[in-house]
Amino acid sequence: MFIAELSWYKKLSRLRSLSLAKKVGKYIKNNTLLLDFGCGNMFTAKELVSLNPTLKIVGLDIVADQNLNLSNNNNQLSFVQSGSQILPFEDNYFDHVLALACLHHTEYPEKYVEELKRVIKQNGTIIIAEEMYINQLDKLYISGSDFILNKLKEDIPVPLNFRSNKHYEQVFKNLGLQVKHKSSLRLFPNFMHHYIYVLSRN
Repeated sequence: MFIAELSWYKKLSRLRSLSLAKKVGKYIKNNTLLLDFGCGNMFTAKELVSLNPTLKIVGLDIVADQNLNLSNNNNQLSFVQSGSQILPFEDNYFDHVLALACLHHTEYPEKYVEELKRVIKQNGTIIIAEEMYINQLDKLYISGSDFILNKLKEDIPVPLNFRSNKHYEQVFKNLGLQVKHKSSLRLFPNFMHHYIYVLSRN
């Protein structure tokens, strides 16, 4: 949709991405390979390599976002398109995996958390920043806001499979993932509540 091409929309997206990059970048080691799962326009990935030029980031998404542009990225960024429930990577492939505000756009968020665990190295980390509701009113608000914002883009599927933070914490426990860090963030412009988890294998 044309709105996503407007300069103010891109500016807001970049400001949001900068906030996310600053928040999660401190958990990412130098000279590592990172998967940006549900990468969208990869604005956050670009901010991360700007903050840490030693990184290499592979973006993965079901479609190529209309604002995706990886020209002149010095081979630090690449993009893979896939809608499969099985990620197209070998076991123990990445040092870090990011899933930033995207798990609710999958049909089976729990299955993808399991896949994220599969593709990280034994000493790797999974960093999840996700809109997780705390009650039914909160769920209604984040569902409505997220639907509207994603409808501003072309060809972006918007299933809304939100979960509570308590649900995700049980999923992490069932999968043998240890919570190394937990915090939260409210991102402009709609200030939806994002929980941030840094996870490792037990």
